[in-house]
Amino acid sequence: MPLIQPLDDRKIIADENLSIEDGAIASWRLPGRNFMPTVAAHIGVRIDVPYKDLTAKEKEIVLHGKRAKYAVDFHTSTGRVFSTENTLYENAYDAVYESLKSVKSDRAMAKVNSFFHFSTCPTCHGTRLNPALLTQTVGGQNIAAVSNLTLGALEDWVRATKADLPDEMQQMATILFKNLLETLQPLLELGLDYLTLSRNGNTLSTGELQRIQLARTLRTATTGVLYVLDEPSVGLHPDNVEGLIHIFRQLVAQGNSLVVVDHEVNIISQADWAIEIGPEAGRKGEQVIAQGKPADLIQNPQSLIGHYIAGRANILYPKVTAATTGEQTTMTVGQYFNLHDVTIKVPDNQITAVSGFSGAGKTSLILDSLVPAIEAHHQHEQLPEQVTQLTTDLTSVVSIDAKPVGKNTRSTLATDTSIMNNLRKLFAGLPESQVHHYGIAHFSYNNKEGACPNCGGLGSIILDIQYLPDMEETCPECHGNRYKPEIEAIKWQGYSIVDLLALSVEEAIPVFADVPAIQKELKILKEIGLAYLHLGESTPSLSGGEAQRLKLATHLNKKRAGTLFVFDEPSVGLHPRDVETLVGVINQLKSKGATIMMITHDLDLMTNADYLIDLGPKGGSQGGQVMAMVHHLSLLPQTRRV
Repeated sequence: MPLIQPLDDRKIIADENLSIEDGAIASWRLPGRNFMPTVAAHIGVRIDVPYKDLTAKEKEIVLHGKRAKYAVDFHTSTGRVFSTENTLYENAYDAVYESLKSVKSDRAMAKVNSFFHFSTCPTCHGTRLNPALLTQTVGGQNIAAVSNLTLGALEDWVRATKADLPDEMQQMATILFKNLLETLQPLLELGLDYLTLSRNGNTLSTGELQRIQLARTLRTATTGVLYVLDEPSVGLHPDNVEGLIHIFRQLVAQGNSLVVVDHEVNIISQADWAIEIGPEAGRKGEQVIAQGKPADLIQNPQSLIGHYIAGRANILYPKVTAATTGEQTTMTVGQYFNLHDVTIKVPDNQITAVSGFSGAGKTSLILDSLVPAIEAHHQHEQLPEQVTQLTTDLTSVVSIDAKPVGKNTRSTLATDTSIMNNLRKLFAGLPESQVHHYGIAHFSYNNKEGACPNCGGLGSIILDIQYLPDMEETCPECHGNRYKPEIEAIKWQGYSIVDLLALSVEEAIPVFADVPAIQKELKILKEIGLAYLHLGESTPSLSGGEAQRLKLATHLNKKRAGTLFVFDEPSVGLHPRDVETLVGVINQLKSKGATIMMITHDLDLMTNADYLIDLGPKGGSQGGQVMAMVHHLSLLPQTRRV
């Protein structure tokens, strides 16, 4: 929706009771403006008294003073003085506007945006259109009203419009609407009926964008094209998978070929040819263990997915029985998007699955309402505006999503656990290290003491090739090992620190049998199904499922009573056998006293939950209702996939 963003005067002054030198002017805390109090003092503003005690003239200088350059002396904490001739003064308002022009990162943009008050444009009222154009109507509605219709409601609008048009316009309308409905059909089959035409593209999920692109591809009527789709079933309700398969068939019928990388059993079973990679992950993978028609995989003893295709795999996994107290969290959401007076109950120390079509309100209910409500309740702060009632004994929330772990290529499995710190202490304590005066810093590739000087500890270098994109190659000095040669020469039980980082978790467990601090962490990583990763593995490159499990590692060795763990689509990218591992990890959390919620479309996860909250019946305006809220295993007489 188009917004205007006037500066919020209340945000400029952080606290009138503070002096300027103590931070009274919030906008002068923005990057590159921390020296403004010194310039203001040079101009004649007292910066050592409360802002509220300044004269009107002084406040005018602070808020609206002329943008000009001054010769200013800056005194450092060491007593030194730096003199400048052209220091630019920016008043409290200009500091925000000028920061907005130069901001580059999302984090910095969010900080600048905090000074603005965003509201709907009063001229177009969010339609983006000149109000003069809104007087034209078709079928009794102007273009803005039609844009706000959901895709699912467009067919009714088409019928009503055609019935309202004169005879001489029927032929033209038939041609135009035929094109519209043909474009619309694949979007409806892919379960996007809840989206409106006016929906901002940057608010769409990855799964929604992928399905829109797929529908657009179908309309282009290409032939002879190879389409490669990576996990197209992500975010799809099981009921929409059939629609996805139908789209695949249409693309094939047009003369195209599809390669679909997916773990969804229903998609695999409908393929013309299946290639199965395994048998495990990491170094134990990378082999074609079975290929052929899905029916062939069912008969192939080497196939791991065949049992699931055939419906022979047992998907009810061992459960942890918790000594429940009967306590529960109850929350009511008043009016929030498509949620209207919705009340849910979440039992303590149980695993609750939250299901429903895309757009049914799962995110609005759990991530936007329940999670911040529990956090606010614990901090004795005001509940989110839409939450009208909350009763809970939960004291903390941990959200586990599939976003990458680590911020850059320097982040590894070892650095994102306690393993790296313990390795550095281990090597720094060796007699040979002490002889060379090597401390903990020398065994970190993030510090100059230990990092390869050629690549700075990255293990690779970027070549700037004129007129061509930059090229990355392995560092020719350290050969990707990240460390200085003299650091790599230090050995513990025959291993250098480079050798140890090259080990997989599985290989490292016996090596560190006598180092309890590292051994304990390794065993947890193995328990959560990450035994194949090596200790120096770059964590930003991990899959969504791997990232989720790694985030859990730090929570499995502590009591978690009173903590709510929220998983958003935790089975994304997981093989059905990996789902079994995930369920085992979640049950470990349950055994520690945790309360678990899973927002999911995965039938296996729903089957292994203790409690089910199902939202629907569809998405968008047809969603937002609690369709079921039960201990649902009583509803499932079968223990096998059918």
